[in-house]
Amino acid sequence: MGDSTLDVADVVDVVILGAGISGLSFAHHVARAGLRCLVLEAAPSPGGCIRTARGSDGFWFELGAHTLYNSYSALLDVVAEAGLRGAIAGRHPAPYRLLVEGKVRSVPSQIALGELFASAWRVFTLRKAGRSVGDYYGRLVGRRNWRRVFSPLLSAVPSQRADDFPAEMLFKQRPRRKEFPRTFTLKNGLSTLIERLAGEERVTLRVNAGAKALRRAEPGFAVTTQAGDTARARHLVLALPPDQGARLLVPLLPAAAAALLRVRTTTIDSTGVAFAKRDLPFPRLAGLVPLDDVFFSAVSRDVVPDERFRALAFHFRAGLGLEERLERIAAVTGAQRERFALVGEHRSCLPSPALGHGDIVRALDESIAASGVYLTGNYFGGLAIEDCVLRSLAESRRLLSESK
Repeated sequence: MGDSTLDVADVVDVVILGAGISGLSFAHHVARAGLRCLVLEAAPSPGGCIRTARGSDGFWFELGAHTLYNSYSALLDVVAEAGLRGAIAGRHPAPYRLLVEGKVRSVPSQIALGELFASAWRVFTLRKAGRSVGDYYGRLVGRRNWRRVFSPLLSAVPSQRADDFPAEMLFKQRPRRKEFPRTFTLKNGLSTLIERLAGEERVTLRVNAGAKALRRAEPGFAVTTQAGDTARARHLVLALPPDQGARLLVPLLPAAAAALLRVRTTTIDSTGVAFAKRDLPFPRLAGLVPLDDVFFSAVSRDVVPDERFRALAFHFRAGLGLEERLERIAAVTGAQRERFALVGEHRSCLPSPALGHGDIVRALDESIAASGVYLTGNYFGGLAIEDCVLRSLAESRRLLSESK
């Protein structure tokens, strides 16, 4: 996957800052068009919000994104073009459960059905536009049901409190491609795609190579890394968290930097544990959502069964140390700490959009127009992997059109 030593004499067509799915799918598209790409990643490994933990015995589980859908058409195109169509693995059905006062309960058991039936008729008349998630769905299920059950359930999707999200961003209707499983993953985990994209022809990845400063320089831009190396490219792409992108863009595009600073973000600490099957006294499930706890959700590997092991990845609110997280996992699962077969952790920076987020995106697009700078990430159309890939596809097409 490369190292942190850059060839300062070599000018590439495109330099991309950030090797998550946004940056690497952008590289994929422009490399297929014949451009040479250098991808600079500050972390020791690529992936961003996609991170698969793997044991020496071949067992794996996800610490970041977990599930892909056959409505993710742009992502499916990338998977197929990367030669991974045969790696698609369908997920087995399993229930989602609630954690209520330390007990695992079904979702229907906690819903006030009378209030639900009295409110659900609004689905035919209520519109999402201009409403927050809490306002829109609270009117559909009833305010008590929303506060007690549905707010925690929907907050489990982005691993953060989702009440203030624009309702249009959380769930989207997309056409389904029925030749693929409705929900799926990849054999050996989602990091398989990251690794394949990072190794494609005309794509060079450098890890431990975070950007320190940007400037304009012939034939386009110069990037100085934290190690003091310099990379030069005709085109500049930022696929970074908003605050990092803002810091770098201040001298180049101050209006874009100001808009990026308006994007709210949050930090999620994910901790996953694998267990021998006999050591996990826990019902089979797809995920567990607490009504009130220090974690937003626990997502299970049970949907991709293994004969030897099971695993759960807990997505925690920021602020807890590893030992505190592991103690909570042991208490929730009833498994003994000494029986943990594999532990993995990963920190993610996620956007926390609120009403008016579309205005920020429009300001960003206006500020980078005709600048030679391209922006992608999970803070444009939505947090889903498909939204990231769609933004990268649109921006890569803009780059290719402007480079003619």
